[in-house]
Amino acid sequence: MVTALSMCAVGACGSSSDGAASDIPEVSWYVGPDRLDSKALAATCTDEAAGKFTIKVEQLPTDVTDRHALLVRRLLAKDSSIDLLSLDSAWTTEFAAAGFLAPVPAAQAAPAADGIVPPALAAATHDERLVAVPWFLDPQVLWFRGNTAERAGLDTTKPISWDDLVAGAQRLGVTVEIEDRDGSGLSEWVNALVAGAGGSLLTGAGRSAKVGLDSDAGRAAASIVELYHQAGVGPGPSADAAARFAGPSGGFLLASTSAIADPALAAVQADMSATGYPAVGNTGVAPLSGVGLAVPANADDRDEAFAAIACLTSPPALQLLVTGAQHTASRLSTLDDPAVATAFRSAAVAKAAVTTGVTIPPTPYWSRVVDAIDETWRRDVNQDTTPVVSQPEVEAAIRGELR
Repeated sequence: MVTALSMCAVGACGSSSDGAASDIPEVSWYVGPDRLDSKALAATCTDEAAGKFTIKVEQLPTDVTDRHALLVRRLLAKDSSIDLLSLDSAWTTEFAAAGFLAPVPAAQAAPAADGIVPPALAAATHDERLVAVPWFLDPQVLWFRGNTAERAGLDTTKPISWDDLVAGAQRLGVTVEIEDRDGSGLSEWVNALVAGAGGSLLTGAGRSAKVGLDSDAGRAAASIVELYHQAGVGPGPSADAAARFAGPSGGFLLASTSAIADPALAAVQADMSATGYPAVGNTGVAPLSGVGLAVPANADDRDEAFAAIACLTSPPALQLLVTGAQHTASRLSTLDDPAVATAFRSAAVAKAAVTTGVTIPPTPYWSRVVDAIDETWRRDVNQDTTPVVSQPEVEAAIRGELR
């Protein structure tokens, strides 16, 4: 299977559904804009199924708002044509709480959870039941070009503070870019900064969750955002961060492990190295975001979809996921494989970050929290006033109030 996966990654791979009888179940797999060859994986797992089912890939919209709206609309309508879903970890709690997801069968849940890093397992669990099979969970790391870190006076063998990173970038006249692929980059940044300062953006569940922005940790987070903007070393989280990093003024890039597979970085990829996420004080807590594989509650071919998940999360498939697209597999044993480590550009950094980083809070109202943080942290951030202003906005968002 390793050979088959590798061959499919570099060329066309035939599907066993070609010419197959029409009564073979077809698993419709809806995928987002990930940096992986989902069609090659689908073709390989179709071949592995040996006529039991075929997998057909359906591409979801690139825009996160459009993607979320489409899925919610169709799942609310109990659309049975979606059999398998690459589910953003940020939406798992929301979709599970709405009854959109079929729990992972008991016989599959234990092996699916075995060896999974705790943040990925928590992100795939709702009401103590596994509702998605963890697949990959990318931590953000600090990418830099050539000897930029050394010239900036940064010791990459030790935690690098935000103060030192910003000061080093200023001295060199280079930027510190921050990746934002789906519009939630600012809220993920704030969430990680608050966690790095020893706090929590949200604690608890549902409408009564406690917001932790108007706190010492919230003020520490705001002081870093304020420092960053006042230094003029970058625009903050942006969709074109990779392209800007590859440009003449690019020096540092805070982005996922899979960012190195971005075509926008092709010209500088060979010159890129990674180190740990910048520290708040002495602690660097990286934002974590990824994808789990889930089956909608109303899927036509539920059993076949769970069988497809077993293939897509098998060791050979995870190896290709890591060595090809440079996603960080949720199963640690994949990262420990010597064959994987040599081809995974950020292996050592990723392994540490994926166990110590922070996912977004498990709330059904995350999209509303994102809007509230965007309104209050996007500009004119001040460590004394921003947390105070932002706290009631986020509280209103999770209560469903309009302000």
